[in-house]
Amino acid sequence: MHKKIITPLFLLAFLIVQIIVPTNIAHAAITQTLTLGSTVTSDIVSSNDQDIYKIVLPTAGKLNIKMISSNNKINLNLKDDNGNQVLSYYPSLGNGNSSTTWSLPIDLNAGTYYFTVIKYVSDTVNYSLGVNFTQLYTNDVEPNNGPLTAQPLTLNSDPLIGFISANDDQDTYKFTLPISGRIDVKMISSIYGVNLNLNDNDGKQIFSNYVGSGSEQSPKTWTQLIDLDAGTYYLSVLKQGTGLLNNNSNTGKYTLRVNYTPVYSDDVEPNNGTLTAQPLNLNSNVITGFIACNDDQNTYKILLPLDGKITLKMISSIYEVNANLADNDGNQIFSSRIRYGSDATPKTWSQSVSLKAGTYFFSVLKQPLGLLNNNLNTGKYTVAVTAEGQPTQSSIPVSTIPVSTDAITVSNNPVGALDVVTLNNYMFTDGDKVTIYSDAFSQKTIGVGTVNSTQYRTTITTTDQLAQAGGYVYVTVTSLYKTESARLGIHYNKEAAYTSADLNVMPAGTVLIGTKSYTLEYANNSANSSEINNAIVTGGDIYVKDYSGNWVDNLTGKTVTSSNM
Repeated sequence: MHKKIITPLFLLAFLIVQIIVPTNIAHAAITQTLTLGSTVTSDIVSSNDQDIYKIVLPTAGKLNIKMISSNNKINLNLKDDNGNQVLSYYPSLGNGNSSTTWSLPIDLNAGTYYFTVIKYVSDTVNYSLGVNFTQLYTNDVEPNNGPLTAQPLTLNSDPLIGFISANDDQDTYKFTLPISGRIDVKMISSIYGVNLNLNDNDGKQIFSNYVGSGSEQSPKTWTQLIDLDAGTYYLSVLKQGTGLLNNNSNTGKYTLRVNYTPVYSDDVEPNNGTLTAQPLNLNSNVITGFIACNDDQNTYKILLPLDGKITLKMISSIYEVNANLADNDGNQIFSSRIRYGSDATPKTWSQSVSLKAGTYFFSVLKQPLGLLNNNLNTGKYTVAVTAEGQPTQSSIPVSTIPVSTDAITVSNNPVGALDVVTLNNYMFTDGDKVTIYSDAFSQKTIGVGTVNSTQYRTTITTTDQLAQAGGYVYVTVTSLYKTESARLGIHYNKEAAYTSADLNVMPAGTVLIGTKSYTLEYANNSANSSEINNAIVTGGDIYVKDYSGNWVDNLTGKTVTSSNM
C-alpha cells in the first residue's frame, strides 16, 4: 500500500512541475546576463541581427533602460520569462554621424526578463546599454488577477501597498462582511490613470470609478463610503490599456484601505418582495432596517384582523427613499417619498390610512441614481405600525447573540487536529443552542452545541476543516421559546503551522499534501480522487508516513526527519 500512494502522487507532482517551468526564450544562440547597475558596449554586425540580454529583478520596482547609439535603425524588445512581450520600442537615436542618448523607465514585477536589441539595416550597429533598478516594497501577492486568485484584504487595518506594472494589468482583493454595514474605501494612487471596481460574490458590479491624474510627486487620493449587505466582495485595481508603446504610462504604486462599520438591523434577508416579506406586527417594537448599495427593497407584511385605521411611522437616515403600501392583490394604496434624511439629522415621516381587514405589504424602496451615485440613497431606518382597537398580535421574540469578542473564539488548528469553536458560557443563557454555519447564507452547518450554565465553557468541534488562510464562521443562537438569531460572523486566523511534535504523533499510514493530511486508505480510494488531485494542485510538498513510522519525501523517495519537513 505504501508503494501504491507514492507512484500516482509522484507522477502528478511531476506533471505539475512540468507545467509551471518557464518556457525558454528562443532567440539568438547566446544570451548575456546584464547585471543591474551595469553598462555594456557592443555592436551588431551583419552576420548576427540581434543581441539578447537576461535581466533578473529580485523584487517589483522601476527598471530604467539607457541606450546610446548613432544608428536609429534599432528595435528594443522586452519579454518576460514566459515569452510574453512587455515592451516593443523604436527609439529616436543617432543619425549615423553623432550619438544620441535614449532612456525609458518601466515598472515591472519581480522575475526574469529578456531584453533584445534588434537591427533592421545591413550596417553594423554600435551601442552601449545600461540598466538601473529601484526596488519597491509592496504587500500585494501575485498572482492576484481575478476572483479565483484574489488576495484577502483585512478590514480596519493598515493600508495595503499594491503595484500595477507594465506586465500586470489587474490586482484583485477579497473581503467578507459578516453582517451588513458601511465600508470606507480609500485609495492613494501614484498611477496616471487606473480603475477601481467593486463586485459582489455573483460578479455583479457595485461601482466602477476612474482614479486619474496620479503621479509619484503628487499622488491622487480617492475615497468613498458604501453601504453593503453581508457577503463577500472583490475590489479590483485595473490598469487603463495604452498599448505596448506606452505600456508604462498607467503603472505605479498605490495604497488601498477598507474600514468597516457594522450596522445592526432587524432585517431578515431576503425580504425583497411579497413572497419573502418580513412580518411587521401591530403595536410592536420598531424594526431597524437597512437599505444597502446592493439591496434595493425591503418588504414587510402587515396582518389586519379588523377594519380600522393604522399609522405607519418611519425615521430615515437615507437621503431619499420611497415608502409604499399595497394590498394583497398588488393594488397600491399610497406611495410617499421621504427626503433629506441623514445620519446627523434623520427624517421623521408618518402616515395614517383606514383599511379593511386583510393582508398588506409595506415596502421601503431605494431611489436609483446609477452606478456613479449609487450610495447616496442608502442607510439605516426604523419602521413601526400602530393601530387602535385591534387584537394583540403575539410574536415569538428573536434570540440575541452576544457580540463581545470574548464570547466566541475559534481555534484554526493544523490539519490532523480538530478545529474548535469555544463559547464562554457566562455570556449566554442556559439551554442556548449555538449553531455554526459555513457561510453567511447557506443552511450548511459545521457544528452545533448547547450551553450548560453549570460549566464554564462549551466547545464545539467543527465537522469540516476550516480554511488554511483564515476567514469567518457564522454563528447563531436559538434560546428557549425564541426564534433563531441573525448570523454573526466570527473571524478566525490563519491555520497554525505544523510543529515537529505534530508530525511525530501523526499515525503511520498518513500522507501529507501541503498542509492537508489523509490516511493512505482514503487517498488511494478512487472515490476520493478528485479531492486528492485538487489537494496536490493547490498544496505543497508531499510526504508519506510509512507503516514503519518513517516520513518519506514523495518526490525523491528518501526518508526525511520531521524537523526538515
